[in-house]
Amino acid sequence: MKNLLFSALVFSLAFISCKKDDDGDDGNGGCQTCEQTISGVAISTEYCDNGDGTFTTTIQGGQSTTQSLGGAPFSAIITTAENGGATCN
Repeated sequence: MKNLLFSALVFSLAFISCKKDDDGDDGNGGCQTCEQTISGVAISTEYCDNGDGTFTTTIQGGQSTTQSLGGAPFSAIITTAENGGATCN
């Protein structure tokens, strides 16, 4: 159930849009790691901007999923994760 809820959150991030802004290099090669506790379980998720209008999500260092940014800037993915309670760096 926890994985289903988290997966729904991750997939919904692909459809979030916000104003255009500069997505300059964050010093992590286009990747951000976000930490969040869901139902008492700490979850680490890495989001990487692929530079081609897609991003890759890797949960707990395991399976990766690549999705379209849908025209949104990569920063919208990180902002949405943070608005959902995650701490990203």
